[in-house]
Amino acid sequence: MDEGDGADLIRLIDSDSSVRMRVLGRTSPGDTPYNDYLDAELVITSAFAGGRLRLCLSPEALDDWSTALDELADRQGICWTATGDTEVRIEIDRHFSMSRPIITVDDSGESGVSVRVVLDPGDGWVDELREQLARVRLTWPKEVVKTPRSRNYWR
Repeated sequence: MDEGDGADLIRLIDSDSSVRMRVLGRTSPGDTPYNDYLDAELVITSAFAGGRLRLCLSPEALDDWSTALDELADRQGICWTATGDTEVRIEIDRHFSMSRPIITVDDSGESGVSVRVVLDPGDGWVDELREQLARVRLTWPKEVVKTPRSRNYWR
């Protein structure tokens, strides 16, 4: 995949609604730790409401997302801080034969807005989220490697 095309970190869609977080690229080029930050856009659509939010994801946020996916696979709800005060919460609705995600994006600290969407993306949606994370990491691997200082540095 060409880096300029972007990659979905979150893409959950049903016939009426969707939640999509698209990673657009690196925030800034170079060899500083900020080079591993990624610009992203979160887009939510439903029959009732729609919204778009720009985000900046740290490498730690991606690690936390990976951990959150492990919890979702265990059928637990999660709360993931994407950036700053912006949280993505996913609860598991078990009222039907197949579990469905209830997604809340809470940006009330910054924009004052919180949006909640119930989706029916079908079976295997957690595995799809894992594949999406893997594609993001393949497209934008960590470039900044921190190495310990050499012994000569302290002399």
